[in-house]
Amino acid sequence: MRSATSKFFGFAILFAVVLVQVYMLLVIVGEPVAAEGRLFWLGLHVLSSVACAAAIALIARNMIKGSVAGAAVLALLIGLAIPVVGGLGFALAFLIGTHFANARHDEDVYWQLTDNIDLPFTTPIGRKVSRYDSRGFVEQLIYSEDNDDLYKKVLAATNIQAALSVGLLKRAVQHPDDKIRLTAYQTLDRKVTGLNREIQRLEDRANTQKGLDKSNTWLQIASNYWELITLEKEEPVARKQLLGKAAAAAQKAIDVQPDNRNAHFTLGRALMMQNKAEDAGESFRHALHLGMPKEKVMPYLAEVAFNKREFGLVAEYLAVIDDAFKVYPPLKHVAGYWK
Repeated sequence: MRSATSKFFGFAILFAVVLVQVYMLLVIVGEPVAAEGRLFWLGLHVLSSVACAAAIALIARNMIKGSVAGAAVLALLIGLAIPVVGGLGFALAFLIGTHFANARHDEDVYWQLTDNIDLPFTTPIGRKVSRYDSRGFVEQLIYSEDNDDLYKKVLAATNIQAALSVGLLKRAVQHPDDKIRLTAYQTLDRKVTGLNREIQRLEDRANTQKGLDKSNTWLQIASNYWELITLEKEEPVARKQLLGKAAAAAQKAIDVQPDNRNAHFTLGRALMMQNKAEDAGESFRHALHLGMPKEKVMPYLAEVAFNKREFGLVAEYLAVIDDAFKVYPPLKHVAGYWK
């Protein structure tokens, strides 16, 4: 009942406002307005626009979820800017739009959650049902006889990060099929070339930068060298050179920004692979002091302690790690042994 009364008053006010504004328009068009009368007509226009906005708010109060103050302000501004057409046109457009919008959206919530559909788990009509191969890619390279499928997977490995794809690509290089073998070799070569070009580009950029930006650029260079190490890990000479370059790039990042914790962490990893356990431990402790999560640093500190034969510290460092991180391999087995 209250809603119907509000709408009735709203439409009554809106009708009266439209009559007043039409009368104003006819008067103004019919004869020029004297200077002393302009203030009166301006005031009447403003009052009619306010009444129009109030009428729209009364009509739409039960049509819109939440406050209608924004709509009322918008109606007032449009009414002031465009006499007659502004009030009447906006009222009609707004109310009709609100009516149809409410008819299309009956839910009170903004998000609708639906159950998982069956499409990803079923085979479309007319397509042959194939058996899912759950073996790892390296395992498939060794035992699978479907060379076309293996070739497509080798091609897909182009877009996988080097640290994750290098193992399977190097195994694919040993495949008897020429197409698979050559594609894997070209992919590895392309990754190495791309990383070297990126390193060169970043070095040129670092020469023009300062502060944190320069430090982060050198850190990215160190990370790219680290990816190259994964690609060249079976080449002792190249691996030694790349480790030195990765450590040097990380050190440059630290020299520019001493509180770059990621640079300290990356330097520690490079030093540890160079068998410099003491220096690596210092870098890891710096990273930890600067805010690097202990769950990420402590396993490396434990490895440094093991290499230095400080076995008591191994258990101490591993004990600091939250138990939630020690339920997954390989940390699970290491922590269980040193518990």
